[in-house]
This record gives sequence, structure tokens and C-alpha cells, in this order.
Amino acid sequence: MKEERLFLTSDLVNLSKARDFISKKAKESGASESDITKIEISCDEWSANVIEHGLGNKMDKGFTIDCMCEDNKFTVIYEHPGARFNPIDMDEVNLGEHFSELKERGLGIYIMREMMDEIHYEYIDNKINKITLVKNLKNED
Repeated sequence: MKEERLFLTSDLVNLSKARDFISKKAKESGASESDITKIEISCDEWSANVIEHGLGNKMDKGFTIDCMCEDNKFTVIYEHPGARFNPIDMDEVNLGEHFSELKERGLGIYIMREMMDEIHYEYIDNKINKITLVKNLKNED
């Protein structure tokens, strides 16, 4: 699969475009349905975070998504401008506390950590957030 890039503006209506693009690329890479679901859930979470928190309602701004597959590793790379935000630095969520406090939000990064095999973060030139999500593809015979 060749590397492909998608640019989307900061609008929640673009969540489905991001999901469709990533799902198509995962299928082309030979990902199992189980892996595709995990990739979709993780990327939905990050796309929503970028739009809602990273870029806000700044329709003049957007983000890119790159997908590639090499050595049975499906990789999704997001880049967007804005203040530094490293999701890897976030504290681990205590699910018991989270649910006992009836919180309705705040599990996105927990979900990403559970569903993906690797998460990497870089802040490029003090202006671009780059997150890399990697899923090791499993061969289902």
C-alpha cells in the first residue's frame, strides 16, 4: 500500500471522512475486521480530540492524516497546528473512579492506549502536533 495523505478542516462533520479514509487504507493493508475496528475506534477518538480541543471551531485550520503499512504494521499519522499537547503524558485513567464519578467524557486516550500497539508524539518546530498510532496486524487464517 502506498502512503496516502488526507487533509480535513476542523469540523465534526469530517469525522466520517477521516474514518472512511483510514478504514479503506486498513482494508487495503489486509487488516482483519477486528484490527480495523480497533483502528477505527482509536482514530475516531483522536480525530474528535483534534477537532474539538486542538483546533476548535477554526474552520480555516485543519489537520492531515497519513496512512501506511510496512512489515505488518499499519500506521496512522496525524498532524495539526496548535499548542503542544502530548497525550502520552496524560495520567492513566482509573476506570472505577471514572465511572463512580459518573464522568461522561475523558476515556479517549485510555481507549487509544488499549486498542493500539504503539503511540508516539512529537512537537515539530514549536507549532505542529504529530501523533503516530501503530497497529500490529494479525493474520487471521
